[in-house]
Amino acid sequence: MISRAYWTNQRLARIVWFVTALWSLTMLLSLHFGWLNVFFFDTNQAHVQGIDFFGVERAWLNLFDGRSALDTFRSGYGPYATAPVYHPAVFLLIGPWLMAFSPWTAYALWTLVSVALMLLAALVIMQRGDDPLRRALVGLLLLGSFPTLLMLHVGNVQAVVVLACALVFAAFDSVCQDGATRRNQSMLFAGLLLSLFSKPVVLIMLPLLLLLKETRRTALRSIVIYSVVSLAFLVVPGLNPVAMGWTQRWFFFSHPEVVQQTMNLFTNGFNVTQPMQDNAMHWLNMRALAGFRMEHIDVYSLPALVDICVGHHTPDILFQLPILLVLVVTVLVAFIRGRTARMEAALMTLMAASLLLLLSYGLVWEYHFTLVLPIAAMLLVRPNPGNIERAVLALSVLVWLPGLYFLLHNQDVSLLSVQMPLHAERVLPAVLIFALLLLRAIRIAHRSRRSVIR
Repeated sequence: MISRAYWTNQRLARIVWFVTALWSLTMLLSLHFGWLNVFFFDTNQAHVQGIDFFGVERAWLNLFDGRSALDTFRSGYGPYATAPVYHPAVFLLIGPWLMAFSPWTAYALWTLVSVALMLLAALVIMQRGDDPLRRALVGLLLLGSFPTLLMLHVGNVQAVVVLACALVFAAFDSVCQDGATRRNQSMLFAGLLLSLFSKPVVLIMLPLLLLLKETRRTALRSIVIYSVVSLAFLVVPGLNPVAMGWTQRWFFFSHPEVVQQTMNLFTNGFNVTQPMQDNAMHWLNMRALAGFRMEHIDVYSLPALVDICVGHHTPDILFQLPILLVLVVTVLVAFIRGRTARMEAALMTLMAASLLLLLSYGLVWEYHFTLVLPIAAMLLVRPNPGNIERAVLALSVLVWLPGLYFLLHNQDVSLLSVQMPLHAERVLPAVLIFALLLLRAIRIAHRSRRSVIR
């Protein structure tokens, strides 16, 4: 028999879906009319609408014309563009479908695709819950956040990464509850590949997925396909028209300081040199930009925030500690004897690992905080959340809401005293969420060990 509370939640869920649809429409219209521009530096003062999307389309059109996909600034597509640092497979996955349209029409279509991807991410996670109100709130969480609005404004491919994380978390939660099935292994496989072939936030998840017998085969398959496809983008001339030799590539990979000094667009005047036109730049950038800091209103990384607070460049190794911590907890979790406890702790660890970009990378933009959303959505639909899970949800609300820029936009945003609270309001909740998730995993491991000893 269906309870009265269920029908009440059904009615509330319809209201939430209506609010979500109305708010999402408002966000989309604001991209044209500028109603919500006051909430972000990028929308209020900068001229960067569609800038990341135009870079992806330029990459594909360059490749289509036989030039390096990364020779961004030689293309005239769109009014401006960023040099894309994604996996080169992104250019083939997105570019061909929109090349026939004018730049602004293509950007509008990509915006709709991004909204659809965020909706799909919400639907994937909703399947893990039964409560209609919580399921509806997942839709509002992913589609209606202010970081989502900024992501749509700049045209970034971040929605692909959010979907990837949603697939990984939902698949792993299904493995926890139902064991390994063809369906959840396919979801896990799809999530891993979507991330690996766009932004590889799942890389640090792979050690844990390899250690767990329930996910080892799927993780191995994703690594093999990722390796084969990545190699093809290095050795096939049509995919890499301006290729370096392997000796030169090895030199750059083994000398990251040279990459930082000569191949960083932010310090070399946005000059795309010939070595930078090789597809290996995707992996070289991952090394070079990790230690690069920039004190700017748009940079929301933990390293940049700490530098501002202490007044000087802090050691890079300090921000590798979160990665090391995840790896240590990975080993701890993998050897928990009880399956239920092991899988629950593993899910917490995977969620924490997805946030490492925000804690350890040098260049983080505000839209990157959409990475918090699938974590909050996953915890929201699970029954009986504990104190830690509720704390994570409360912190996630801070990420969902607008930042402090709309209160400070009339001040001089070049002042570090203005930048510090703006950045802290985003970065500190992410740091706390990361810490709480790992604390939850460690607690589960500790309790499991005590029960075995008894």
